[in-house]
Amino acid sequence: MKAVVNLLPVVTEELLLKLGHQGTDYEFEYDSGFRTIPLISEPVSGQEHLQNSLFLKDELETWSSTTHNLRIKKTIFLQNPSLLFGPNGVAGKEAEIGVAFMWASKQANQRGIFRGESFRYDTVQQEFTVMGEIPKGVLRDRFHLNTVLYLKKVGTIKEEERHLAQKSGIILGYLGNEVTIHIKGSGSIFPIFSLREDGPLWRVECNWDDVRSDSFDDENVRIILNENHPNYNLIESADRKQISPLMKEIIASAIQIIIEKAKAEVSLQEIVEGRDIERGSVGMAIQYFIQAFNLDISSPESIAYSLRAQLDRKTGGIV
Repeated sequence: MKAVVNLLPVVTEELLLKLGHQGTDYEFEYDSGFRTIPLISEPVSGQEHLQNSLFLKDELETWSSTTHNLRIKKTIFLQNPSLLFGPNGVAGKEAEIGVAFMWASKQANQRGIFRGESFRYDTVQQEFTVMGEIPKGVLRDRFHLNTVLYLKKVGTIKEEERHLAQKSGIILGYLGNEVTIHIKGSGSIFPIFSLREDGPLWRVECNWDDVRSDSFDDENVRIILNENHPNYNLIESADRKQISPLMKEIIASAIQIIIEKAKAEVSLQEIVEGRDIERGSVGMAIQYFIQAFNLDISSPESIAYSLRAQLDRKTGGIV
């Protein structure tokens, strides 16, 4: 578990409740050259319970991060913004606080911040919006979003406010959990990649350090398909609408490998009970597999059998 020590007062969960904070979902759109077209964000299949791992979908199937821009909008509501100011808040009474969201793409080694509206102690406005645009060719695979409050202007600091933030640009608090936006694939439960290499038809990579805290993403867990293998063409079903029997077997085997590797680090019972398991982690994904597929985890054989029995009952597959 990671510990965070704050030397200055910051926005806490308790303060967010007092502020009456509410936030809308992130909104996405792009320019087609002729008009602006909205993108739909929906939970990654199999991770609907997380609500912070989303897949971008274009109903016209024309948007691509390599050829189109991506415009993002976020709106938040604060019923009592004045509570952020003064000795009991996070900024001086004469300060100015801004709303922003930060984005980061590790795969592209790119990050940025978009600043939106700001407010002061006597602001009566309760709705604040941030908008930003990421140019084409910047994003790859996925990126992360965080909405924050930051100190825009310090103002005059009173004696009783000396303990508060006094540097412009400093983050005063996060509004909600980090959201991961996937921009490639089809919103599958697994990050799946294809390579041309010598070797077997597929393999699974498990690169996490701590199953309880490391995120369930393609940096820590992924399936690699080998396009050079003579049976590669059997992976995709004929109608391309249903998961093929071979792909279903690959998914089942990958899930079991992940479970067995995790079991060597922490007991499955602890994972099922959610002890010290962070949201969005590999451990939480395993908890979901066990509960959603009603897995019998008493032995490797029972895991294999119950997993495949449940997958056969699923309609539409899990990818």
